[in-house]
Amino acid sequence: MSAKVPSRTTVGVVLAFVGALFIGYVGVSYLLAPQSMAPDFGLPSWPHGEGAGFLAVKGVRDLASGLVILAVLMTGDRRVLGWVMLAAALTPIGDMFIVLLSDGDPATAFGVHGATAAAVVLAGGLLLSGSRTGSAQPVA
Repeated sequence: MSAKVPSRTTVGVVLAFVGALFIGYVGVSYLLAPQSMAPDFGLPSWPHGEGAGFLAVKGVRDLASGLVILAVLMTGDRRVLGWVMLAAALTPIGDMFIVLLSDGDPATAFGVHGATAAAVVLAGGLLLSGSRTGSAQPVA
C-alpha cells in the first residue's frame, strides 16, 4: 500500500492558509502588545512613546495581508492566489532589507524575514505551476 503524495497545488494552498493565519496572528500581536513584539523584528531599536504608533501600522499591515490571502483563498482560484502570494512576498523581502540596512540582526533578517519570503514565493510558485494562462482553476 503506497501513501498518496499531496499535489503541488494542495501544498501551495496549505502554505498559503498557514501563512495567512500566521501573519494575521503577528498583526494582532503587534496591535495588542506592540512593545513585546518589536524586538523580534530584528531592528536595533524600535519606536517608543509617541512613535510607538508605527508598531500599530505594522500590525494593521500584517493583519490586512493575512485577510487578503484568506479572501483570495475563499474564491477558489489558485492562479489568482498564486499571483497574490508572489506579490505578498515583497513585504517580507522589504522587511529583510529594512533590517539589514538599519544595522539590525542579520540572523533575524534572513532567518525570519528571508525565510518567510522564501515560503511565500514557494507557495505562489506551487499554486501557479500547472495552471494555464487565462483559465481560472479552482483550488484543489
